[in-house]
Amino acid sequence: ERGQIRCVGDPRERFTEDALRILRAVRFSAQLDFEIEAETKAALAEFAPRLTKVSAERIQVELMKLLTSDHPEVFRVVWETGITAVILPEFDACMACEQNNPHHSYSVGVHTIKSMGEVEADKVLRLTMLFHDFGKPQAKTTDANGIDHFRGHQKISEELAGGILRRLKFDNETIRQVKKLVSCHDDHPARTPAGVRRAVNRIGTDLFPMYLKVQRADIMAQNPATREDKLAKLYVVTELYEQILKEKDCVTLKQMVITGRDLMMEGIPAGPGLGEVLSKLLDLVIEDPKRNEKTWLLAKAKEIYKASRE
Repeated sequence: ERGQIRCVGDPRERFTEDALRILRAVRFSAQLDFEIEAETKAALAEFAPRLTKVSAERIQVELMKLLTSDHPEVFRVVWETGITAVILPEFDACMACEQNNPHHSYSVGVHTIKSMGEVEADKVLRLTMLFHDFGKPQAKTTDANGIDHFRGHQKISEELAGGILRRLKFDNETIRQVKKLVSCHDDHPARTPAGVRRAVNRIGTDLFPMYLKVQRADIMAQNPATREDKLAKLYVVTELYEQILKEKDCVTLKQMVITGRDLMMEGIPAGPGLGEVLSKLLDLVIEDPKRNEKTWLLAKAKEIYKASRE
């Protein structure tokens, strides 16, 4: 009735009995949109170091329930109470990392929290938004005009995400998807049909729709003054992607009408050279989907193979 989270009796006793309750209190707050009672909140900060005694698997479960709740912004309480210092110290560096840059209005950490609220409550999407800028504190430089830059942060963020997810015992498929989305979250494909087809090939047909959602969430958590132009560009990419789906354009080797077996029947031997020919053919088809035609591709394959032998 009060909309309040508190321990039964003395919170210090409860947290001594099972340290996971420290994280569970914040998780309930996020799921129910309840406030944490003052004495309980004070005990969270006092007993947070005890989470080192809790297994990574149990921490992962509570963390995901919090992140995929209707109120992922409550993650800030995890930081305020010192819980992240124990289970996710990389986030503390993000909260301390300011972004003096026209594209941003918040620190890396605050931007991260806001971005999580801009995607649906999906495990991979919320984890991607949590980790997408973790590399910024390491990549930060400041130019002569006092403007901060974060060149190469995508790769650092990808590596950090992989390490943290393994530390928290996530499954391999979740790690693969999150790492890929983190690595390409700042990609900006050419706003042409071929440019978007290349992006779909690079990012993956399974992940490209999620990439679009990640891009939008990232934009929505940046400086509002630059938002309209960025969303307009993203809209063009989205429209082109939907057209590619509608036309069923070829963007992967699987979608090509010929296979390696077809090339071998034409006299191109198995081996690295065969793979290179297929790759070049796919590149030509991505540039112009009308080329995905067997007779044309086989003739082109012979031409490419002959040229490679000269």
